Amino acid sequence: MKKMILWVIALMLVLISASALADAGDEALITDILCQAGITEPIRLSQWGDTAVCFAETDGVKRLVLLEHHDGAWQIVIDNPTALFQDRDWPQLLLDSDNAVFWTYMLSDQEIVRYHSSRNTDGSWNPVDQYFSDSGFGEYAHVWSTLWDDAHGGEIIRTFGMYSEDDNDHGIQLMEVLPATWMADCVTLDAFDVSRFPTMFMAANDFFASENERFFRDAAGVLMSEYTFVKGMLKNGAMQFLMEKPDGSRVYVICEYMSHRAVNLIESTPLPAGTVLGYENFTDSLRIDGRCVTVQLLWSGKAGLEYIYDDGARAEESGGFLFFGDRTVWDGSVVPVQTILYGDHPWDDITEIDWNSLPHTLDTAAARMDSGPYAMVVNPNPADRLHLRERADKGSRSRGKYYTGTPVGVSAQDGDWTQVTFGDWNSWVHGYMMKRYLTFGQAGDALYLDVSRMPQLSPAGEKLKVYREPQIGDYTWHMNADWSTMKVIGVIGDEWYHVWFPATGEYGFVRQSDLTAGNG
Repeated sequence: MKKMILWVIALMLVLISASALADAGDEALITDILCQAGITEPIRLSQWGDTAVCFAETDGVKRLVLLEHHDGAWQIVIDNPTALFQDRDWPQLLLDSDNAVFWTYMLSDQEIVRYHSSRNTDGSWNPVDQYFSDSGFGEYAHVWSTLWDDAHGGEIIRTFGMYSEDDNDHGIQLMEVLPATWMADCVTLDAFDVSRFPTMFMAANDFFASENERFFRDAAGVLMSEYTFVKGMLKNGAMQFLMEKPDGSRVYVICEYMSHRAVNLIESTPLPAGTVLGYENFTDSLRIDGRCVTVQLLWSGKAGLEYIYDDGARAEESGGFLFFGDRTVWDGSVVPVQTILYGDHPWDDITEIDWNSLPHTLDTAAARMDSGPYAMVVNPNPADRLHLRERADKGSRSRGKYYTGTPVGVSAQDGDWTQVTFGDWNSWVHGYMMKRYLTFGQAGDALYLDVSRMPQLSPAGEKLKVYREPQIGDYTWHMNADWSTMKVIGVIGDEWYHVWFPATGEYGFVRQSDLTAGNG
């Protein structure tokens, strides 16, 4: 047995030596071919089978060079001067097989960005994709993967996921799709241009600032050719731009890429003269009248204000922040939020906003709201909850019990009862509540919702299933659904909570076992 083991070891050593000699021979041939092309000092040369790759620098230009072995000879098939960042250190280089090449930049001790291309069976190389990982989030690494796909003429697909320390994949948490028909000429390995490839995540030292600006500038040139690009960014899964019209006025434009792959441009009313996008650490805010004004996409086709931050002389008066949502306004400097203004308001549609008359305080906001169509649940005992009945009858079946502060729409009056509705297009609820336990709104003012009696509950995990109905069925994932952004407005039986998201106007149902006590 010992002799057999020795023979096996000896044979392995011979094979390894033979392989080394073959590699050494190939390396000499590869080096000779590179030298003939003027590359006398290849950097990080790597070979696998019939494929070799290296970096090179000629006349100050960094290049990615790939060779293939065909018909008994090595030849350069790709010599790309736009695949690498020219003003940064050399990345790591890996030829994982003869069909896959990776090059990786170390941005910090915790952040890497890796580019990759693989070869098709017909010998062509696929479009380059990008992988960004940040391990600075405790036990989970946050990973963005970005690729260009030729579907619908060309689009960028970005996915976000999390990986644990043992490299277990916790699945895709978020997917974003952006139009990118104009990038077809710069995504395959032979023509890949890293300066035109979008990244759009925050990295060490603003590593990708110029590349991102190039992408948004190119996008604006295609989507709004008659306008002049000022600045762009990605937010809420949509590209957002500050643009200048031919008459010199500036507008805010959100490019929404619809589910059927159609581009929808939401353009604001003209902004005040001198408006800029980005101010100090408020990088996604418009600077208007000494205040930071931030826009959000409420739902498909509708965009309004997200918040106003006043860092000037009025800061003490306004408390600093005013937050806006679907029929809601609240003071964001007060934590936890105890009062939310409720009613129709003029700041939920950027196509109609008067930017010169934005509110400074809750009181000035309330005076421009209309709460006439709405009411608020007010239980005589704050610990009680008000039944939502199927019919105007105390003996009718209850559809849930609701906390003080819950806003409802008023449909009709029926004696001692009020017919109410609340919810969104995805989760609509209606029924009857006793009139005496409701406070009614009025035109020219807001309802002041007292949400202090609602329980402060947060998801037990990283993300939360919000169901369309109080039963197992259709649901959506929510990543940011803690007690500060989600309000528990009612209880449905012994298993479900009815929840409301004041910023977006979304409603849904959450299993009680999926929430835990909040930290406020």
